[in-house]
Amino acid sequence: MQINHIVLPSWLGSKGVFQQGVALTIRGSASPSATITFEVTKDPTDGRKVSKLDTDYGVILSLEATTSAKGDFVFNMPAYKASGDAYTFTFKCLNDTTVLTDIRCGDVWVFLGSDFLSVPMKEANATKAPLKRRVMNYLRFYSPVRNGLEDDEKIYAAECKKNYTGASWVKVTDTKELAEVSSSAFSFAYSLSDQISYPIGVVDLSYEESTIINWISTDAVDRLEALKDNLISMGLYLDAKGYDNLLAIDRRRSEAVNLEKEIKDINASGDIDIGKADELRKLRGDADDADKPLDIDFPISGSSSLSNARKEKNISNVISSAQQLDFGMLEDKSAVRKEKNSRDDDDRNYIVPKYRMSTLYRNKLYPLKGMPVRGFCFSPNGGELEFDRYDLLLMGLMTTLAENFEPKAVFEDELMPSVLFAAMHPGDVDFDSPYGVLEFNENIVAFTRLLTMPSGIVSLHDLLLPDKTISYTLGTRLATIALGIHFSPKMSKSSPEPNDVEIAGNKRIIRFSNLSSGLKATDATSEITGFAIAGENRIFYPAHAKSLYGMCVMVWRDDIEEPVSITYGFTPFPHDANLKNGEDLPILPFRFDRDPAYFCPDLSFTHCDSLEFVGKRTPESEFEVLQIYRTFKGNGVISTDNMHKLTGSASLRIRYETDKSLYGFEPCLEYASLFAPIEIYGRSRIALTVFNPEQKHKRLIVEGFGSCDIKQQLTWQTLTLDMEGDLPIRLDSLKIYVEDTDRNGEIYIDSINFV
Repeated sequence: MQINHIVLPSWLGSKGVFQQGVALTIRGSASPSATITFEVTKDPTDGRKVSKLDTDYGVILSLEATTSAKGDFVFNMPAYKASGDAYTFTFKCLNDTTVLTDIRCGDVWVFLGSDFLSVPMKEANATKAPLKRRVMNYLRFYSPVRNGLEDDEKIYAAECKKNYTGASWVKVTDTKELAEVSSSAFSFAYSLSDQISYPIGVVDLSYEESTIINWISTDAVDRLEALKDNLISMGLYLDAKGYDNLLAIDRRRSEAVNLEKEIKDINASGDIDIGKADELRKLRGDADDADKPLDIDFPISGSSSLSNARKEKNISNVISSAQQLDFGMLEDKSAVRKEKNSRDDDDRNYIVPKYRMSTLYRNKLYPLKGMPVRGFCFSPNGGELEFDRYDLLLMGLMTTLAENFEPKAVFEDELMPSVLFAAMHPGDVDFDSPYGVLEFNENIVAFTRLLTMPSGIVSLHDLLLPDKTISYTLGTRLATIALGIHFSPKMSKSSPEPNDVEIAGNKRIIRFSNLSSGLKATDATSEITGFAIAGENRIFYPAHAKSLYGMCVMVWRDDIEEPVSITYGFTPFPHDANLKNGEDLPILPFRFDRDPAYFCPDLSFTHCDSLEFVGKRTPESEFEVLQIYRTFKGNGVISTDNMHKLTGSASLRIRYETDKSLYGFEPCLEYASLFAPIEIYGRSRIALTVFNPEQKHKRLIVEGFGSCDIKQQLTWQTLTLDMEGDLPIRLDSLKIYVEDTDRNGEIYIDSINFV
């Protein structure tokens, strides 16, 4: 006699967590037209004795149902409150019994997306703070294979996967499996559970090689006509026939790889097989050129659908880095068309898995259908900068999540699932369109304001240096806003943003949302930096900023009487944006408006209060700590002095030894992250504030600006030099000389300004 085993949703298993406060619907299958029972047992985990008369423990629920002719059944379990007590689910049908043990009732979160959310614990470093055993016992993780391909699966099938075959819930005692869990998910769950003192389960779906397109269901795309049209314009829309064609290309390319290896083995033995060589050329699609390399593994081939679509944008190439920082800083992402003249059909129609519609929805999201959750955390992939109308893609993702997870009908606000976003990291900046990441994050912020469901966003722009703790920090920040959204109205619900401006003469007083316990600079001794201000000409220059009682910031610039706009951290690499709230959430980079403007380039070298900054030597290099100034003539020791200064947090103290009566130093402007040549519009002079401690006769020379005497006085003095040549000021370098007839000397420089 055939035995039909009880089949349950794969997310419902031993050691798991189910969502508190929400009724749980369990759909499964067993023997057809048979009686099936469902029993819930609850036991205390603190070892205390429980009376048999206590209805809160023991068997707390018994249900019975009859399976359909196909064996399907449904059980509706009422909502329970969160607790650390252990639940046991027992299903019985005929002679088959399934028992799920060590289940907890708490909050369930789903992590999806890529980048820092996908870094496993074995590749990350946690902070050195001791972990609490009580909290660790509350943590559970459900982490299917990262790419969604289980067992012997080689390709993403066109059909939706109903259940995982190898995934199970993981506790912290399962050390081998825990090493594969997202470090952000662990940090998030630990931080959250530590505050609310009940179980947290995280469904860890994040995958590094994914984009938002992978997570959106085909149904959602077809329902949202604007999204469908957008994907068609990018050459990324796939119907059933289109996906079958892609799979056929995958198979041909896979056969080509295997055949190429076979031919190499034959050639190595001294034999020649002309038939196999012809077959290989046919599989490659280059029968007329046997020497062409096989194009198999690439992010986007030069003739792929997305690349071909981009070529039709007809956007002229940017000539210089400086021009990228002006009115035309953002690429026009208008509708695109699909190119029709590629080398062959396979290349023209090929889309790599990273950009294929619905692949991870079918393989990772669909098996979770019907799962009740508290909320979602999503992190974008750097490749998503290529997508125009990202708001439509976000709408498709929200539609997919709403269709797939419970609760769908919410009658109490506290049960509404939330969505938490990680902002794109500056490490994803495209040097051909350097402001793209900033605009991308602006669009996410704008989208969250339109959502009816609770939402928030956290920034990582303050964490530029390569560090294996970044993913843990992200998890902690996401937990902070999750607490603010769901549990504590006084806590931040997102990274702080400006929400009000007061005019006070030529100053602007900015107030922020989500301040919690107030504002602070990253370093308590530091000045607030990162602000820029513009007058009517809409040319931004670095601005002064001062915290007022830790609750708002006053921003101004003495030479701008009528400010019209302000930015903060609005550079491709905002290393000097150092403002946070009391919960260590950084203020999101922002601009007051999106009107055309010349945005302020990186002029941090003009502050003269630091010797190092975080940047990139080349577009391909990692972030690192770089020196700001160097000596190029004579010998010198450049240091900072935080006591002897006029403005800012410090001044430069330079002790020098001249070479033929000259000492020369300069800011290092050749780093890729500075986008030299630096163009400064609306200014024609340079002003240096200097102090001459020896009161000796000296002379200041600035290449391209001329020279002037340094007065023999024991006070700060501002020396102003006119630019030589045509405007605007254009700096590939800025060489500054001190002429001193004595061999040794000393000078202080407090600031460098362009006026």
